[in-house]
Amino acid sequence: MEHPVFPVVDALGEEYTRLWKDICMRETRSDDFEALNAQTDVLETFGLRHGLLPERISYPAAGDALILTLPASGVPADAAPVALLGHMDTVHEKGSFGDPPVREAAGRLCGPGTCDMKGGVVMGLLAMDALRQSGLPHREIRLILNPDEESGEHIGMEARRRLFEDRTRGCAAAINCESGVEGHLTVGRKGVLRVAIDVEGVGAHAGNDYFKGASAIREAAKKLLELERRSVEGGLTFNCGRIEGGTVVNIVPTSCHMEFDIRFLTQAMLNEALDLVRTVTETAYVPGTRAAFRVLHLLPAMEKTDGNLALFGRIAAFAAKYGLETFSPLVRGGGSDSAFPAAIGVPTVCSMGVTGDGVHTVHEWASLESLPRRAKILAGVVSEF
Repeated sequence: MEHPVFPVVDALGEEYTRLWKDICMRETRSDDFEALNAQTDVLETFGLRHGLLPERISYPAAGDALILTLPASGVPADAAPVALLGHMDTVHEKGSFGDPPVREAAGRLCGPGTCDMKGGVVMGLLAMDALRQSGLPHREIRLILNPDEESGEHIGMEARRRLFEDRTRGCAAAINCESGVEGHLTVGRKGVLRVAIDVEGVGAHAGNDYFKGASAIREAAKKLLELERRSVEGGLTFNCGRIEGGTVVNIVPTSCHMEFDIRFLTQAMLNEALDLVRTVTETAYVPGTRAAFRVLHLLPAMEKTDGNLALFGRIAAFAAKYGLETFSPLVRGGGSDSAFPAAIGVPTVCSMGVTGDGVHTVHEWASLESLPRRAKILAGVVSEF
């Protein structure tokens, strides 16, 4: 038994594999705006040639975002669109993967972004083109591409939130083509809260006046341990990933700076984390010290909802019916742009992209076979909405 979109995907496979290799050869770290925009030019031109309507959004200190839209065909005019999500940036400095950066071996495509997540971008484009060429009825499909997902520092959290909330509001579903895990789709993701805590102490000569001082580093250490001991496997976690303080070794330190990465599953957990950070910051464990904290970054959680589970069930049932893949749901610790549509009530599933491993390392690879397979699942599901 074969769905009518499947042979169209197969016929387009060679063209889209070439595109996949091409854009992965274009190394696009989040802060390389010139390279990102050159890649966006390629994707915009490719989309136009394949019946997609482009919209570019420029930012003061980031690469351009790109939205590619396939107009609806053969469905009621008021049918809610389907949103596909993705990002165009990668994490490593240019040259980290050698020359050439992309290699094909043993059924794998190896190189920067092959799995995370240029393969997913190409998979989304392949699914859209297969629907267009098959003539199957389909809703409007919007592919929304972020130029700064890996760092989030350049586009800014508010602009990032607006990009995804504005373009997914009222959609029937949001499907993130992020790097895939064989046999799984993501129905929930932890949110990311990053905070800085700055501690002030009282300086003193470490030999003559040790007891007149109040060590900012000792106070910071007590705060660090108090926060990290509240971490729970599968729940709220606190990780101090950066700490610096003091001046020279023979002075009781007057200052210490710490930065924490805090992961949470729900808004209630976020509130709990903020309350705890506030309490620990305001408590002086070493008399004579004081401290303050500030929020550096906040990405909401993609909460596991009934809507997400229903969308997952729809995709899993389709894949099983045609013998393409057997899925089970995952809740993952890493944040993603899936959080934004989920936060406004749009049923959302993540990790729909090509499968592979080694993401965020120089050993990143993706399965070549997973490109047409996952595109068949995506196109087929969207055609039946």
